[in-house]
Amino acid sequence: MKLIAPDPEMRLAMPYEYSAKPLLTPTEAKFHACLLQITQERCRIQIKPRLADVFQHENKNGAFQMISQKHVDFLICRNDDWMPMLGIELDDASHNTAKARERDMFVNLLFASTGVPLLRLPVQELDQLELLVEELTRAWNHRWKTLEMGGTN
Repeated sequence: MKLIAPDPEMRLAMPYEYSAKPLLTPTEAKFHACLLQITQERCRIQIKPRLADVFQHENKNGAFQMISQKHVDFLICRNDDWMPMLGIELDDASHNTAKARERDMFVNLLFASTGVPLLRLPVQELDQLELLVEELTRAWNHRWKTLEMGGTN
């Protein structure tokens, strides 16, 4: 085991300047706290998992590249086997560009084709807790039924 932690006064040469930043925006952090409260540890909440780590793909040219640089904001998994149960995307103004809409359409199709529900949540609706709980429950039950029927993993 080796801890890599140079003296804070030491400056290391890098080809570009990098600095640490918070993993979540304030809105995402607030939503994560809400998810923790709602789920009460009955599932696992993953933050910004890369789609290539969530979905298997054909070993064909381009399949990996299509998902390797994309993530979903939150992924809810079963506790026991970490099976993906549903994804959550918080949609803010950044989703209004043509490039973002194209990316969103691909992500929608990917989730739908694999049988994993995707909840797109406009940030303006974050305070609608009852509706959120209903939608999360509906998505979880839908995925559970799909898995029980031997559907898409």
